[in-house]
Amino acid sequence: MNPLGFEPFNTINTTSLPTGNLLLNKQNKDYHHKLAKLERVQEIIDDFTLENSKEVEINAKLAVIYAGEQGAIPKIVQDFVDLAQEFFEVALVDLELLENFSGSFGGFNAKLNNEEIIEFAQAVLFVCEEELLRFRGVYNVADFKNPESLLEKLKKNIGIYSYKEIIGYQENLCQYHHRRERHCTRCANVCPTFGVDNNDDLMELVFSPIDCIACGACVGVCPTNCLEYEELPKESLGEIIEQYKGQRIFLCNTQDYRILASQNKNLPSDFLPLVLPSLLILNENDLLSMVQMSGNALVVYTQNLSAPMEFLNHITQQIHQQNFIFAVQQVEFLSQLELPRIESYFYQNRYNKPYRESFAQRLQYMVKDKDYGLAKSVPATQSRKDSVFYGEIKVNTQKCTLCLSCVGACNVNAIFARSDDFSLRFNASFCTTCGYCVASCPEDAMELHKEGIMLNPDFFRSQGKR
Repeated sequence: MNPLGFEPFNTINTTSLPTGNLLLNKQNKDYHHKLAKLERVQEIIDDFTLENSKEVEINAKLAVIYAGEQGAIPKIVQDFVDLAQEFFEVALVDLELLENFSGSFGGFNAKLNNEEIIEFAQAVLFVCEEELLRFRGVYNVADFKNPESLLEKLKKNIGIYSYKEIIGYQENLCQYHHRRERHCTRCANVCPTFGVDNNDDLMELVFSPIDCIACGACVGVCPTNCLEYEELPKESLGEIIEQYKGQRIFLCNTQDYRILASQNKNLPSDFLPLVLPSLLILNENDLLSMVQMSGNALVVYTQNLSAPMEFLNHITQQIHQQNFIFAVQQVEFLSQLELPRIESYFYQNRYNKPYRESFAQRLQYMVKDKDYGLAKSVPATQSRKDSVFYGEIKVNTQKCTLCLSCVGACNVNAIFARSDDFSLRFNASFCTTCGYCVASCPEDAMELHKEGIMLNPDFFRSQGKR
């Protein structure tokens, strides 16, 4: 398991039985029926199992980075170096002399201000440098109980390290790639490592599969489907969700599933587990698909709901005056929950298009011809980096010249022009609120408002803006 607790999806099924089976009570009369559903889910998962694609050799070169005073090496640092030298070739690096830190696990380079370059495979920090900790293979001494446990971790890394390219990328759908200005780097903003980063000089995303911890957060926040979790593509997730028709879903990640299974926890008989590698891969359309397919509110084993989960609750509060995503931290409380039901809707998601088109179709089914007011957007917080924004643009018709720069700027077809009446049209439900249309308008005739979704039929129709 990697340092942050995530792991590739195909490593979790260690028995011949499907993942999730350990949460089922064998004494329940429908045990075999539920087991059959989980077996079908496992078959879908196995179809997308990735083989190890890359390897890197981790040698015994270690860098120890510290903050010295007037060139002096702190005693605690020297004591650790003395221990480490029995197993490693150790290079000491004073943070004051460090000009540049680059490379990746197994092949780091530290350039000092005297032009000296130090090469190493792993690093230990005796200073607090959050950016450096985003690299796989860089460790903070404060995260370990004692020097011996840290050395044991470093020694275990020596040898051949295998990793996979979990995240797939389609640059033609990206709202950052080769644009004139930066208007979307949501994936890089939520990445806890350097699995994905942005290069503003080239206006390109930079991926480092060796640093990726497979948390999938980048996939969950991408508004255009340009990122894909290769071991669980959205289309296969859709096939899995279909197995939960009419079921009460207990949603959890693989790490929590292992813990619950080790504690011999069983779900109440009316729940069927859905175990995913990470819940961060889910956007609001994935979640609403689960709710509408199952016909039930969704129970999530988590301490804090993600931004898409909160946003979906904003919607159901407006329409149904109650939440449809429930967070639980103890399985024993499930039997006490009174979960609301919802009208089922078996709509097939459009996986070849940005997911907001499918989400709009699902919401229209819920709204019909009513007006339920505003479902507010969910901004990021200090404790949660993900966010969900919807909104609309306003056009100053006195300034607009119908040059169509905004149409060319939009890659999700939220803005388009009609040739029969020379009108500029806008579909707010498709808009990702990236703001590139506003920046592209030469007449400064556009404004972007990101308050949320107006839950009425007009929000899901193209409206004339000029």
